[in-house]
Amino acid sequence: MHGNVAARRFVWDSVYPGIPDSPVTAVTVPDNRFTLEGKDLVIVEAGYTDTDASSVLHVPDLALVVAGDVVYNGAHLYLSETSLAGLDAWRQAVDCVDALGARAIVAGHQNSNLADNAARLIAETREYLDVAEEQFNTQQTAVGYFNAMVDRYPDRLGRTVLWATAQAVFGIREHPGEDPVQFIAGGWL
Repeated sequence: MHGNVAARRFVWDSVYPGIPDSPVTAVTVPDNRFTLEGKDLVIVEAGYTDTDASSVLHVPDLALVVAGDVVYNGAHLYLSETSLAGLDAWRQAVDCVDALGARAIVAGHQNSNLADNAARLIAETREYLDVAEEQFNTQQTAVGYFNAMVDRYPDRLGRTVLWATAQAVFGIREHPGEDPVQFIAGGWL
């Protein structure tokens, strides 16, 4: 969160001009849980997904998970930073959410016209990670990767995210030893 606040004027204000100034960062909740209207809400540390230290909010009484960046719904996954850690970390985070036994998942990145069915969302996020990894290994260029993913997922939202991922991953690959942050940030510009 602090990194995003620091990068705001370089990245987010360029991509989304006119957003209100709101450098809000979260504070720690005692024991990673709190109660709202008599329901326990549990913060679960999921690990590395589209960035480090992702978490989800679990509402056991409702069999609900608010998944933030761990599980997507009908949107291209942001893999720019994940490419540095490897996709297995994200897979482990999805496994963490799956183990919570939710029936519904509210994804942080979603097509609001699609249902919140947990089993479908988990399966589709896993599949996307597998397909992306396959394309990272077989495509030779950012354009090739982008086109292959659009062909595979023509109805997913967020082609800007897909293009930012393609530019970052292939920029990092083509310039080993250079600071990857320049390619991750540059993918948005």
